[in-house]
Amino acid sequence: MHIPTPPLLFVVLIGALAISLAAVAAVVPNAAAAGDAVGTYLVVVCRANGPKENGERLREWHASLLASLLNTSAGAILEEARSPEGGQLVYSYQHVISGFAARLTAAQLDQLRRLNWCVEAIPDVNYRLRTTYTPALLGMSTPRTGTWAAARSMGEGAIVAVLDNGVDPRHASFGDEGMPPAPAKWRGPCDFGGAPCNRKLIGGRSKTPGQHGTHTSSTAVGAFVGDVEVFRQKIGAASGMAPRAHLAMYEVCFEDTCPSTKQLIAIEQGAFVDGVDVVSISAGDDIQKPFYQDLTAVGSFSAVMSGVFVSTSGGNAGPDYATVTNCAPWVLTVAASTMTRRVVSRVTLGNGVALKGEANRRYKPVKAAPLVYVPGVFEDGSALKAVDVRGKIVFCDRSEGPTMRSEMVRAAGGVGFVMFNDETEGAATGGVGNITIAAARVSEADGLKIMAYINATANPTASLHFTGVVLDPTYQPAVAEYSSRGPCNMSTLGVLKPDITGPGSSIIAAVPGGNAKATSRTFGMMSGTSMAAPHLSGIAAVLKRARPAWSPSAIKSAMMTTADVAHPDGTPITDEITGEPASYLLMGSGIVNPTKALDPGLVYDLSTREYLTYVCGLGYNDSFVNDIIAQPLQNVSCASAGKIQGKDLNYPSFLVTLTAAAPAFEVRRTVTNVGVAASVYTAEVVVPKTVAVEVVPPRLQFASVNQKLDFTIRFRRVGNPASGTVEGHLRWVSGKYSVRSPIVVLDGTLNLV
Repeated sequence: MHIPTPPLLFVVLIGALAISLAAVAAVVPNAAAAGDAVGTYLVVVCRANGPKENGERLREWHASLLASLLNTSAGAILEEARSPEGGQLVYSYQHVISGFAARLTAAQLDQLRRLNWCVEAIPDVNYRLRTTYTPALLGMSTPRTGTWAAARSMGEGAIVAVLDNGVDPRHASFGDEGMPPAPAKWRGPCDFGGAPCNRKLIGGRSKTPGQHGTHTSSTAVGAFVGDVEVFRQKIGAASGMAPRAHLAMYEVCFEDTCPSTKQLIAIEQGAFVDGVDVVSISAGDDIQKPFYQDLTAVGSFSAVMSGVFVSTSGGNAGPDYATVTNCAPWVLTVAASTMTRRVVSRVTLGNGVALKGEANRRYKPVKAAPLVYVPGVFEDGSALKAVDVRGKIVFCDRSEGPTMRSEMVRAAGGVGFVMFNDETEGAATGGVGNITIAAARVSEADGLKIMAYINATANPTASLHFTGVVLDPTYQPAVAEYSSRGPCNMSTLGVLKPDITGPGSSIIAAVPGGNAKATSRTFGMMSGTSMAAPHLSGIAAVLKRARPAWSPSAIKSAMMTTADVAHPDGTPITDEITGEPASYLLMGSGIVNPTKALDPGLVYDLSTREYLTYVCGLGYNDSFVNDIIAQPLQNVSCASAGKIQGKDLNYPSFLVTLTAAAPAFEVRRTVTNVGVAASVYTAEVVVPKTVAVEVVPPRLQFASVNQKLDFTIRFRRVGNPASGTVEGHLRWVSGKYSVRSPIVVLDGTLNLV
């Protein structure tokens, strides 16, 4: 790689920051049609013959220079640049350099360099990581102040086990350049169908280069890979959350089916034989079962008792409540959020109104075509038989599967397909289904606009254009529509789930390439809580290396009590569907903030004995405890160990039920000081007026690090709640720290099993 001289490096950096990310993501139709890859370049021009002042005249001059290359007009260049998807003129520099940024094909670049006004054309260089964009989104990669800098670690020495459907061992995300050797404690095999292991992918077993497993593995610990492309668009560099951690992959799934016994074997192999530090599981049952029927809960209990952190996905059964799974309190249960990335499919109506929908597949643009609303059932063919859709764009609801509907439209001769949400899906627009024609999913509000246009127009038309991957800062992360909601459907559980939220929608990460014997650089986009869980797995690996004395429960507590419930601008995290502030039943403690988690002040730690008393309190007998769940322990007796109710488990959140018959509730907690030695914390409680809360004592004074102090919270119902669930929070506040725990109060109307 050519390293520019310092002045040029400075110019390129400033230029890269000035380029609109949304524009960079756009695809130039004529270049795509020619089948030529498009790159972004900083074009340095000789200013001698240009305007002497900055402003619009300089911009017009830059446009005229580019127009001379493309054999078009400056006006057309500027108009295209102002369009929502952007054009070939990306940015006109006014101060830092004489030149402009432009998207060019290789052939255009060759012509440009022969023109006398072109001083140089420099490829765009991405200085910020864009893993799925999430290291930057979560503050992992921020220079000097980010998690990697603060922790002085990118996960070096940690081993993350991913249990999934296989991995592509030759993918560049699992290259080992700059990696240290595998830790001496690693004892695992290397069985990847003849592919060699290395210092990144140190071992495990996988015969299949699974798409899902490759994606989740690279999200957690993928190495740095530059010049990543998706949908033929350059999106920058990619890495996982812990790019210097080691990977052990265990193939336990076939396609999307993961036998629980195979998963249990892998947990045992990884945690007790091979020596992993973190286990990442992006699978779960469709419904929550008692722990003795949940082998993920069984295996993870033993793993956590042995010091292994376990991160799991919460499920994709949202937006219904009480659908979250992987509810064992010893695992981290992760919900999914959207992010500022969208895959935009633009719908432009005949009246000029342009609406941003989404799609999950690139398609050829559809120019103005008749737009027709088709109600009713598609599957039996009756709806489409009643309307001639040949050469038309079909507008319809989402009452049937999008894949089936799109295929029916295509078979009937339709050229495009726009699906609109009803009120249950609201503003969510994430692309779904394996749709093979031009398509867009639009929000309920935009659907109403389209319907009004159709009803008011004699001959409605529309066009469809795949804008592609864009980063839109106004599209702030929200809890994804599909993310399973709490509470867990277990009345005795006593803890709030999900625990926390991580990025899960439109996640770009590694997927297998087509050549089984060559290094692959293929990346793809996927969504789900499967994508959210490995984010937390990688973050846990970084925290584990930075804070080696912390237990898995301390790491979990640090993540939960420092999670964000608001965006940097102060606006709350919202529900993607409604746009309203998200409740704790949707997001757990909030969206993970890795940098804050490094220094939480206080943690709610849990010992093996405390987990044991919790399990005994669930009513399981000694045989269950000894033979099924507590394998690291010996000769356990619930009679001697004691029992606690779920409400008293030393958890970093509070789930209580207050009814007219049982209006009072008391819980106990213990916090450990991991912050400033001599410190005083004061309790601050925010709850609705229908609940009274008393914290005893209201003030905690610590004299040393690792000192533990107890407190009690007394809840009392003082009014009838307006809804079945009310929420609030407890914060322990000192001069430096704010340790926040969610409070969810149920009224007993939920029929939990």
